[in-house]
Amino acid sequence: MSCSEENSSSSSQTIVKNEANFILSKNSQIVDWSNIQVGETLKFDVKIQNFDLSSDVVYVLKPITSNAASHQRNKIDYNFQEGVKIDYSGISGFTKDSILTQENRDSIIIKKANTSFFVSILKPGNFTQQYELRKMRSKKYVAGSTEEILFSAVKIEVYTWNEQTENATMFRNSQHSRYYEFVIDDGDQTNDTYLTDTETKKNTYTTLYNDIKYDEGPLKINEALNFSKKVNTEKGAQIVPNWILSELKIIQKRDNEPSNIIIYNNLTIKQK
Repeated sequence: MSCSEENSSSSSQTIVKNEANFILSKNSQIVDWSNIQVGETLKFDVKIQNFDLSSDVVYVLKPITSNAASHQRNKIDYNFQEGVKIDYSGISGFTKDSILTQENRDSIIIKKANTSFFVSILKPGNFTQQYELRKMRSKKYVAGSTEEILFSAVKIEVYTWNEQTENATMFRNSQHSRYYEFVIDDGDQTNDTYLTDTETKKNTYTTLYNDIKYDEGPLKINEALNFSKKVNTEKGAQIVPNWILSELKIIQKRDNEPSNIIIYNNLTIKQK
């Protein structure tokens, strides 16, 4: 019994030493996190507090993948990725600089107090991502904690298409019409309402294409919307003047609040 006070003190010190607290944050390489799209790769920073340098200690970071409604499913809603440096050789066979690539993972071993990981977006929606940091000592779990990070992603398809409206005759040329449209998807889960109208939020849009501003009305999810006027021509379809939509601007208006502006730039136009 005489050793109980000493053991209690030792146990308390062990608990403090075995903490696995960390700070999860959005990397500053992306300035505007309001206009994330499917296909983009995001970078997140991890800072482990009171990092333990003991040789028998390993930290493991892994995503929590239980909630489909919050787009937490790794390799379905997103790819959890580790940055890996790979050396490559030139034509002469001599090793040159290394390149950084991202490789899909289920978990990542963290080897330093400050590091980063990547998330490649596969589906649109409101993401509520949770990550768990585990501290392992001699291959045994001794401590852990979780952090959460939020962001929204959309899928935008921009395209042009044409149709022949009248055939040529002896007295007139054939008639053609070219259309410029886009479709935007903000997700298929109940909470995926990033650009969807609600009772308190209304969305409208404008575009800038080929140096011409196009003002339009309500934004409708998963419906074909115009980003430039229809062009009628004779003999053949109009040649597309530019394959880039310079700007798609979303204006969100909420009750008794200032408007929220979301801008997507340099969207590639495809032939439908």
